[in-house]
Amino acid sequence: MNEISRFAANERASRAVVCNGMVFLAGCTAEDRSQDILGQTAQALAKVDHWLSVAGTDRSRLLTAQVFLKDIKRDFKGMNEVWDAWTVKGAAPTRATVQADMASEETLVEIVVSAALGSVVASSMA
Repeated sequence: MNEISRFAANERASRAVVCNGMVFLAGCTAEDRSQDILGQTAQALAKVDHWLSVAGTDRSRLLTAQVFLKDIKRDFKGMNEVWDAWTVKGAAPTRATVQADMASEETLVEIVVSAALGSVVASSMA
């Protein structure tokens, strides 16, 4: 049976959903939207860490990520600087990064991820 667990759910959406050994997160954005792309990316990734932990996993188990930037020409480099420091070496997920209209004028970045549940396993590619 593929049981489904929902975290911080309301009538519209859940912050995280776990099913069949995987966790799916809703888009994560910064709380303090007065920050620049470095600050907003760090805050969004801190939320990713939090919700992965709540669901029972961590960033070393990421499978895929979608990054939405308000202004890709201006912010791609800065977002990548924070992203590269945050990701686990040797465990980078697949990723797509696109420019998008955001739900609020102040939001510069939104990040959506999915990850595998289970114990952390170190891996390396030959």
